[in-house]
Parts: sequence; structure tokens; C-alpha cells
Amino acid sequence: MSRKTALVLMCLLTALNVGFVTLNTSIPSRAALGGMTYQDLVNDPDFVRAVKAVASTCAVNVDVATLKC
Repeated sequence: MSRKTALVLMCLLTALNVGFVTLNTSIPSRAALGGMTYQDLVNDPDFVRAVKAVASTCAVNVDVATLKC
């Protein structure tokens, strides 16, 4: 593959990537419980308490992205 062909291909792929990022047609995620949004869960004291209880018994290894409970 010549340099010119590689450059054209790289520019084309970059343009496609920019197009997909700009369009971003993905739908926002919803919680499985009652259709609550992220903000609803953050503001729910029972949910926050439950997450803190689970997280306090877990150890996170950031170097290898693992979670041990």
C-alpha cells in the first residue's frame, strides 16, 4: 500500500469517526429498577446506602482493573 493510499484511508476513517461521534445516536442508559435515571439513583438515600455497604467490603486493584468482594 502506498503512502498516498494509506493517507487517504486514514483521512476517510477519521472523517467517519468524527461523523459517528457527532451523531451519537446511542440512547441514555436507564436503571432497571422503576426506570430511574442516574440522578434519581444518586439522590436516593437507600440506594446510596446500599452501594456504600457493598463497596466497603470490596477491594479495588486499579492497576489491573479488578474488584474483589
